[in-house]
Amino acid sequence: MNEPRQIPETDEEYGRRRRMVLAIQLVTLVVVLGVSVAAIPLADNLMRNQTEGYLALFVAAVLSGALFMLPGFGWAAIGAFAIAFESWWLPAIIGTTGQVIGEMYSYFLGYTGSRWIRRNRWYYRVQRFLRIHGFVTILVLAATPNPVFDIAGAVAGAARFGWQRFVVASWLGRLAKNLAISALAILGADIILDLIGA
Repeated sequence: MNEPRQIPETDEEYGRRRRMVLAIQLVTLVVVLGVSVAAIPLADNLMRNQTEGYLALFVAAVLSGALFMLPGFGWAAIGAFAIAFESWWLPAIIGTTGQVIGEMYSYFLGYTGSRWIRRNRWYYRVQRFLRIHGFVTILVLAATPNPVFDIAGAVAGAARFGWQRFVVASWLGRLAKNLAISALAILGADIILDLIGA
């Protein structure tokens, strides 16, 4: 049985689609940065008001996932809030959710075919693993501390890996990592306090 032949996309259609996606990306970036700036005046109240504190953590996590920051930024925020609120599971869940939402930025960059992705030295390695072990590749990369996960999101988008599967795999992997980070942060803080006799 013959499959229907796809009509190639014209340059005009491609340009229109790229402009629309770029506009969505810019609006998303402006909203995330706006919320972050709005959260700055709340800094003094974070430790007294957990709702505002967790909102600040969520925004920091979205930024760490979206803006290709050093991975330590998101980990440090989750660890710091785990210590401040003496909770290892809630900061991990909130931070994980924010990071995955932010990571969708690189996923959609890949989905729209941004050329910078193929110039990255990790692109073809991640792509090979993604084609063979899709869900597991995303899960493992999200669960391990490494700088490759941003490119993995972009490769997943470029490979048309389903965004729902990407969200689930990256959320589960990041949650495992962030739970460990929260628990280690609290344990480390307790050890230091014991050492200094506080």
